[in-house]
This record gives sequence, C-alpha cells and structure tokens, in this order.
Amino acid sequence: MSADLSSAQAEKTVSYRATAFADALPELSAPGATPERLAHLEEHGFVIINDFVDSPWIPALRDAGRRVTEACAPEHVYSRIDCSRGYVHRTADDEPWAIRGLIHPAFGEPSFAAFYGSDEFSWCHGLRREDLVMTAMLLWCNPRRGEHKLGWHRDVTWWGSGKPYFAQREVREETLEAYSEEVEKHRWEEIRTDNKKTLTERNGVSMFLALVDDECHELVPGSHNRWRTPFEHDVLLPQTMKDKGVPYTPCWNGKDPLPGQVAVRLKAGEAVIRNGVTIHTGHTVPDREHNTLAIGWSKWSGPFTGEPQVADVRNAWQLDTDVRDALPYEWMKTAWDRWAETQTPGATLEDGYTEFDIRQFKNGMA
Repeated sequence: MSADLSSAQAEKTVSYRATAFADALPELSAPGATPERLAHLEEHGFVIINDFVDSPWIPALRDAGRRVTEACAPEHVYSRIDCSRGYVHRTADDEPWAIRGLIHPAFGEPSFAAFYGSDEFSWCHGLRREDLVMTAMLLWCNPRRGEHKLGWHRDVTWWGSGKPYFAQREVREETLEAYSEEVEKHRWEEIRTDNKKTLTERNGVSMFLALVDDECHELVPGSHNRWRTPFEHDVLLPQTMKDKGVPYTPCWNGKDPLPGQVAVRLKAGEAVIRNGVTIHTGHTVPDREHNTLAIGWSKWSGPFTGEPQVADVRNAWQLDTDVRDALPYEWMKTAWDRWAETQTPGATLEDGYTEFDIRQFKNGMA
C-alpha cells in the first residue's frame, strides 16, 4: 500500500474533534439560579449546571431517548412508532438528527412528559406552575452514517425587521437593504435590549440536558453581547445574500474553527443554559452518541387577544388534542391551552409534516 493511500484512508477514519472545550466549573456547582451562575451566563452567554447529575430521571430518559432514536431510523418508517405524529429533522439520507414530538402519546414514552412537569425540572425561582405557558421539548441525536453539522448561526433574526420566519415558508427578508450594516446595527441594539430584559426578568428557562456524555454543542463565548467581527459576518451571512451583492469581507474557508470557539463538554446529567444570541453550531459524529434533551418553559404573558398565527411546521404536531389529553398534570393542560390558542393549523401538508412524511403519504404509507 502506498504511503499516500494509507494516509488518505487514515484521514477518513479520524473522527471530528473540537479544538477547545468548556467544562463545568466547581465554583458554579451550587444548585439553582445562583448569583454566580447568572453572572457567568451574563458574561459568557452560557453556563453549565450539574443539578441533574444524580437524578434518577437520567437513566430512564436516556433509555427512552435511545428507543425513540432507533424507532425513527428511516428503514422502520412507521413500524415502530408513527413518527409523523411529531416532527423529525432528518439528513439528506433521512437519518434523524433531532426529534420533536416526544410528549405525543404516539411515541409511547411517557417519561418525557412526566419529567417535563416534574418538581425537579425548575431553574427560575419565583415562576409558579400556574404562571407557565408550554414551549417545547426535543431530543438531539446523531446520524449513524456520517458526520452531521449545522451552519454557524444565532437563534434570532439579526437582519431586517427581526421578525421570525416559518420553517415551512423559509422566506427571509432578502433585500440588500435588510442586510445593510445600518439596519443590522439597529437590529443589534434591539437584541441587546432583549438580552438584558431576559436576564433581569428571568421569565423562562431553556436548557440542553445531556443524557450521556456530550460535546456536540459549540459556541463562541461572549458573542451574545457584542457586535460581530468581519470574520463572523462572513460566517453568518447567507451565501444567497453574498451572491446578491451584500458587502462583506471574505475571511473564512467554510471549515476552519472560529476564533474563540469552544465545545460545551457535558457529563450525563449536566446541562447548559445558553443565550440563543451566541454564535453557535452543532456537530455530531457516528462513533460518539448524542442523546441530549432540549427542554424549556416560558412565563405566560396573560390572556391572548390577537389573531392566531399558522403554526410553524416544527410545532404543528403539538396542536393535536391527544397531546393535551396525555399530559400528566392539569396545570400542564392549562399551559398547553395558553399556547394552543395562539396557533392555528395550516392548510397544506407542508404546514404539518416533514418531507420524509409527505413522501410516505404519497407512497400509501398513511
């Protein structure tokens, strides 16, 4: 075997590994929303908590996560569970990488809803159950056939008017003006104001809870609270907008690490609470299990007086009243009601199902 061939084969078998890591800090081990943890969250945009390390929920949720991930493998279609009753994010070859619908009774895993409503899952002191509105829970998993990574992004619309967009109608504001530096800086000031309000009011909680050791979540610490660099602009700006002529400085080759990036390294039972404005991504490899819950609650803002909006396809499954009926506590059903009254189902298959499911329906797999 030639040296060149041997080297090429060796390169193919090397799994991706992050270049730097962030780990739980002993000085932040006191449970709950302590001043030290809040200060770390404010400065760095994330904080790792260890409140669930010894929880008896972790083994049960871990096993449930593995069963759901296996059941959603493309070769099973709907023979294990009817995954069309939720929403499964899939790769180009239909491997699941994130699974929504865990609390739907069709998934057959009641431990998810039980934990979601348990006394143990709380972080924001002062939020009472009667104050809550339902948000979301999903499971991050890793495809079996190759690496999978998301593009670097923020969880907010940092351009144009800042309005969110629907996954099934991914029409962004695509004018050059929407991505101009003037508009972007104006939007950034709005984002910073929202950051301060969120931290001060603490009107919700969202976390990534590792059910197995995890190092898939990568971010740039501190990027939640500062204007992006020219390098980061190149990373975040969609290629479509570059092609349309939005000015930017080419800096990135599309694969090199970002300055300052770290992978959040979690032990089973540890969780990361993150400001979604941080520049972040996810990166999985087949030989390291990804079995992590994204889970959260929000504070109810009072009686709804507006017009319901068409539900984002990623959440449309949750409008099924079977979900409400299966919730284990009455207060959770009230929280579901508060969310559901703000939503309405769309009129097309694309408003309610993934491309994978629509293909199955068209092939007679209803």
